[in-house]
Amino acid sequence: MIGVILWSDTPREKAIIWCEDHAALAYLQGRDNLLGDDWPEAGDLVELEYEDVGQHRMARSVLIVSAHGKSNLPGLLREMGEPQPVLRVISNDVHDAVPRPDKIAAAG
Repeated sequence: MIGVILWSDTPREKAIIWCEDHAALAYLQGRDNLLGDDWPEAGDLVELEYEDVGQHRMARSVLIVSAHGKSNLPGLLREMGEPQPVLRVISNDVHDAVPRPDKIAAAG
């Protein structure tokens, strides 16, 4: 499976991986589950296998396919999470409003 590193902590040897199947995130712990010498960083594209352990998806045999592909990924994801206004006020001038007749709906 292909995944992207969302978060990584090199000293603690932990990382969180988004997986291409859009299912649960995968958790990488320790170099025993890493193929290669370099610890993956946020934004790296990886190939992995996984194992369901309890309620967690644990990453196994993680191989970096493309390093430093999007190293600013965590910041981009944080920005995307900020709500954007859906509506905006066009005019506050009451005189521009067009009077409309009242409508009465009848149930029938």
